[in-house]
Amino acid sequence: MKTTDVLVIGGSAAGMVAALTGKSSWPDKSFTLVKKQKEMMVPCGIPYIFGTLDSVDQNIMPVDTMMGKAGVESIVDEVLKINKESKTVDLAGGETIKYDKLVIATGSAPIKPKWLAGADKENVFTIPKDKVYLEDMKEKIESCKKIVVIGA
Repeated sequence: MKTTDVLVIGGSAAGMVAALTGKSSWPDKSFTLVKKQKEMMVPCGIPYIFGTLDSVDQNIMPVDTMMGKAGVESIVDEVLKINKESKTVDLAGGETIKYDKLVIATGSAPIKPKWLAGADKENVFTIPKDKVYLEDMKEKIESCKKIVVIGA
Protein backbone atom coordinates (compact mmCIF):
# COMPACT_ATOMS: atom_id res chain seq x y z
CA MET A 1 0.00 0.00 0.00
CA LYS A 2 1.29 3.44 -0.96
CA THR A 3 1.38 6.06 1.81
CA THR A 4 1.51 9.86 1.66
CA ASP A 5 1.28 12.66 4.17
CA VAL A 6 -1.14 14.71 2.07
CA LEU A 7 -3.36 13.31 -0.67
CA VAL A 8 -4.97 15.77 -3.09
CA ILE A 9 -7.87 14.49 -5.19
CA GLY A 10 -8.35 16.60 -8.33
CA GLY A 11 -5.81 17.73 -10.90
CA SER A 12 -7.30 20.91 -12.31
CA ALA A 13 -6.61 24.41 -11.04
CA ALA A 14 -7.72 23.97 -7.40
CA GLY A 15 -6.00 20.62 -6.90
CA MET A 16 -2.83 21.77 -8.57
CA VAL A 17 -2.63 24.94 -6.47
CA ALA A 18 -3.46 23.01 -3.27
CA ALA A 19 -0.65 20.52 -3.90
CA LEU A 20 1.92 23.14 -4.92
CA THR A 21 1.07 25.52 -2.07
CA GLY A 22 1.05 22.71 0.47
CA LYS A 23 4.39 21.34 -0.70
CA SER A 24 6.02 24.79 -0.64
CA SER A 25 4.66 25.40 2.88
CA TRP A 26 5.58 21.96 4.24
CA PRO A 27 8.50 20.72 2.10
CA ASP A 28 9.25 17.88 4.52
CA LYS A 29 5.80 16.31 3.92
CA SER A 30 5.04 13.95 1.04
CA PHE A 31 2.27 15.08 -1.31
CA THR A 32 0.41 12.96 -3.85
CA LEU A 33 -2.08 14.30 -6.41
CA VAL A 34 -4.63 11.97 -8.05
CA LYS A 35 -6.31 13.15 -11.26
CA LYS A 36 -8.67 11.41 -13.68
CA GLN A 37 -7.05 12.61 -16.89
CA LYS A 38 -3.44 12.82 -18.05
CA GLU A 39 -3.96 16.16 -19.78
CA MET A 40 -5.76 18.84 -17.80
CA MET A 41 -7.34 21.93 -19.33
CA VAL A 42 -6.67 25.51 -18.23
CA PRO A 43 -10.26 26.28 -17.13
CA CYS A 44 -10.22 30.02 -17.87
CA GLY A 45 -8.64 29.34 -21.28
CA ILE A 46 -11.42 27.08 -22.55
CA PRO A 47 -13.30 29.89 -24.40
CA TYR A 48 -10.14 30.64 -26.40
CA ILE A 49 -10.19 27.13 -27.87
CA PHE A 50 -13.08 28.28 -30.05
CA GLY A 51 -11.38 31.35 -31.46
CA THR A 52 -7.92 32.54 -30.47
CA LEU A 53 -6.20 29.17 -30.08
CA ASP A 54 -5.67 26.82 -33.00
CA SER A 55 -6.35 23.65 -31.03
CA VAL A 56 -7.35 22.18 -27.68
CA ASP A 57 -3.71 21.11 -27.21
CA GLN A 58 -2.71 24.76 -26.77
CA ASN A 59 -4.82 24.94 -23.59
CA ILE A 60 -3.19 22.15 -21.56
CA MET A 61 -1.81 22.77 -18.06
CA PRO A 62 1.63 21.19 -17.53
CA VAL A 63 0.43 19.56 -14.28
CA ASP A 64 2.82 16.59 -14.30
CA THR A 65 5.83 18.80 -15.04
CA MET A 66 4.91 21.27 -12.31
CA MET A 67 4.23 18.51 -9.79
CA GLY A 68 7.52 16.80 -10.62
CA LYS A 69 9.53 20.01 -10.18
CA ALA A 70 7.84 20.64 -6.82
CA GLY A 71 8.35 17.10 -5.56
CA VAL A 72 4.67 16.12 -5.68
CA GLU A 73 3.79 12.67 -7.01
CA SER A 74 1.13 12.81 -9.74
CA ILE A 75 -1.07 9.77 -10.43
CA VAL A 76 -3.59 9.39 -13.26
CA ASP A 77 -6.44 7.31 -11.84
CA GLU A 78 -9.91 7.70 -10.36
CA VAL A 79 -10.74 7.59 -6.66
CA LEU A 80 -13.58 5.11 -6.17
CA LYS A 81 -13.85 5.11 -2.39
CA ILE A 82 -12.70 7.23 0.54
CA ASN A 83 -12.49 5.43 3.88
CA LYS A 84 -12.27 8.12 6.58
CA GLU A 85 -11.77 5.65 9.43
CA SER A 86 -8.69 3.95 7.96
CA LYS A 87 -7.60 7.12 6.10
CA THR A 88 -7.32 5.30 2.79
CA VAL A 89 -8.62 5.77 -0.74
CA ASP A 90 -9.22 3.02 -3.27
CA LEU A 91 -8.33 3.77 -6.88
CA ALA A 92 -10.00 2.34 -9.99
CA GLY A 93 -6.65 0.82 -11.02
CA GLY A 94 -6.68 -1.35 -7.90
CA GLU A 95 -4.21 0.62 -5.78
CA THR A 96 -4.94 1.80 -2.24
CA ILE A 97 -3.32 4.94 -0.84
CA LYS A 98 -3.04 5.66 2.88
CA TYR A 99 -2.95 9.35 3.81
CA ASP A 100 -2.61 11.55 6.89
CA LYS A 101 -4.45 14.58 5.45
CA LEU A 102 -6.92 14.64 2.55
CA VAL A 103 -7.77 17.54 0.23
CA ILE A 104 -10.75 17.10 -2.11
CA ALA A 105 -10.40 19.61 -4.96
CA THR A 106 -12.45 18.00 -7.71
CA GLY A 107 -13.88 21.23 -9.08
CA SER A 108 -17.17 21.60 -10.88
CA ALA A 109 -18.98 19.82 -13.68
CA PRO A 110 -21.55 21.45 -15.97
CA ILE A 111 -25.00 19.94 -16.40
CA LYS A 112 -27.82 20.15 -18.91
CA PRO A 113 -30.93 21.26 -17.00
CA LYS A 114 -33.62 18.58 -17.18
CA TRP A 115 -36.28 21.28 -17.34
CA LEU A 116 -34.81 22.80 -20.52
CA ALA A 117 -36.73 21.46 -23.52
CA GLY A 118 -34.37 20.16 -26.19
CA ALA A 119 -31.34 19.86 -23.91
CA ASP A 120 -31.10 16.17 -24.82
CA LYS A 121 -30.94 16.81 -28.57
CA GLU A 122 -27.88 16.31 -30.76
CA ASN A 123 -25.29 19.12 -30.74
CA VAL A 124 -26.41 20.55 -27.39
CA PHE A 125 -23.20 20.83 -25.40
CA THR A 126 -21.91 21.67 -21.97
CA ILE A 127 -18.38 22.95 -21.49
CA PRO A 128 -16.52 20.51 -19.22
CA LYS A 129 -12.78 20.58 -18.56
CA ASP A 130 -12.32 17.49 -20.74
CA LYS A 131 -9.87 17.57 -23.66
CA VAL A 132 -11.43 14.76 -25.72
CA TYR A 133 -14.97 16.12 -25.29
CA LEU A 134 -13.90 19.65 -26.26
CA GLU A 135 -12.01 18.41 -29.34
CA ASP A 136 -15.14 16.57 -30.49
CA MET A 137 -17.36 19.56 -29.72
CA LYS A 138 -15.08 21.97 -31.62
CA GLU A 139 -15.15 19.70 -34.66
CA LYS A 140 -18.96 19.43 -34.56
CA ILE A 141 -19.67 23.15 -34.19
CA GLU A 142 -17.32 24.27 -36.98
CA SER A 143 -20.08 23.73 -39.55
CA CYS A 144 -22.79 25.46 -37.48
CA LYS A 145 -24.21 28.70 -38.81
CA LYS A 146 -25.87 29.79 -35.55
CA ILE A 147 -24.86 29.13 -31.95
CA VAL A 148 -26.78 29.96 -28.77
CA VAL A 149 -24.95 30.29 -25.45
CA ILE A 150 -26.98 29.91 -22.25
CA GLY A 151 -25.11 30.88 -19.12
CA ALA A 152 -21.60 32.21 -18.96
